[in-house]
Amino acid sequence: MNIFSRWRPRQPSSSGSRPEGLSAFEQQLGRSLQVSPNVLSAIKLFVFAPLFLWLMLAPPAPWVRLLPIPLFLLFGLLDYLDGLIARHQERETPFGRVYDRLADYPVLFALVWLSVDVLPAGLLSLKVGLDVVLLGLFALGHGPAENRLRTAVNFLTLLMLMLLMLDVNSRFITGDSARALLILNVFVTALVILRNLGVLRKRFIADALSAGNLLCGFGSMWMAWYGRLDLSLLFLLLGAVFDGLDGAAARRFGSTRFGVLSDDIADAVNYGIAPGVAIVLQFRSSAGISVEGVAIGVAFIAFTIGRLVFFTLNKKSGDPEYFRGVPSTVGGIVVLSSAYLFRYQPALLGFMVGMACALMVAFDSRYRHLGRLLAAHRLVLVLAVLGGLLLFLFGTFGEQPLAIAAILVVALVYGFLPTVLNFREVWRARR
Repeated sequence: MNIFSRWRPRQPSSSGSRPEGLSAFEQQLGRSLQVSPNVLSAIKLFVFAPLFLWLMLAPPAPWVRLLPIPLFLLFGLLDYLDGLIARHQERETPFGRVYDRLADYPVLFALVWLSVDVLPAGLLSLKVGLDVVLLGLFALGHGPAENRLRTAVNFLTLLMLMLLMLDVNSRFITGDSARALLILNVFVTALVILRNLGVLRKRFIADALSAGNLLCGFGSMWMAWYGRLDLSLLFLLLGAVFDGLDGAAARRFGSTRFGVLSDDIADAVNYGIAPGVAIVLQFRSSAGISVEGVAIGVAFIAFTIGRLVFFTLNKKSGDPEYFRGVPSTVGGIVVLSSAYLFRYQPALLGFMVGMACALMVAFDSRYRHLGRLLAAHRLVLVLAVLGGLLLFLFGTFGEQPLAIAAILVVALVYGFLPTVLNFREVWRARR
């Protein structure tokens, strides 16, 4: 019996699963490119993969050392385009889908093989094993081999491994950060496998994504313990992505009774407890943990949990397009960014923590739900993605403090904008 006999082409995702503008753009792009998706897969397998491996193993000449980076990005672009063409030109075939996935494996195996000396072999083996299991399930007709979330996490993981092997000079690219991202990748892949096996039903997807947010919260505390507040902030931002996705999954697939509670627990850990722990650790000295640090950290945790409780109790009566009080996500970003930037100015750091607490409990102020705003407006989504990418690249290869300062400024502008607009309206009314 042919292993492809049980395979059925997937219907293109409805626009409800992602922003309508993005869906229309992908449809137009996919129909306009007149090339076979199997040709693109062949280029990945027989041109890009050998060239990439040769460059990774080549002597570290100045003109050779960083060439794998643009090559890897082009590889990812080809991977995106061949799937797009196959879906929107109705060229999906059983062979083509498996061939496309198999074309990715040489690069995966090469990066894992090169990483064995700096990362745990067991974790790397687990990552490869789960990827092979996922492909095998797909070949047997048990669900798709990829989804957008896993594709994004997998791409980031492989990019991190490649940059680590190239000895790119960046505080972000370390063995600890690669190990943590690899654990997150294994977690997401395991979720996809469970979903394809039918163990993880649709209504559990939102809870699983909340678990990803929770895992990022623990990763944030782990990095703060080692004094890596930059990576602690990065994990908070990754958790925010999971947080946004679990809300979208709950609206699309439904949720369990535990859904709201699991979301609140994950938010409390990632946006409250993790930044609070970072503050406590930031105030420690050779004499040990300071009373001031504990007081400020515990106060922030209490304010964040109080804000989450208020939001949960008023969710049914509130406007789903707006938050009352600044979201706890922004509060956590303000605190961790400040902890990194003002680690030698404890008074200023304490002031910023107090400001974040005040904004979170300013319940008379209305804040636009950014996730739904991005989903509704294609231009805003594109600008946000480009801005986030530029900040990440600048923080990775440029001046990291400036990138984190930019994140803090954006968070503060968002936090104070409703208050400024209210003052403007009052001023206009009195004139």
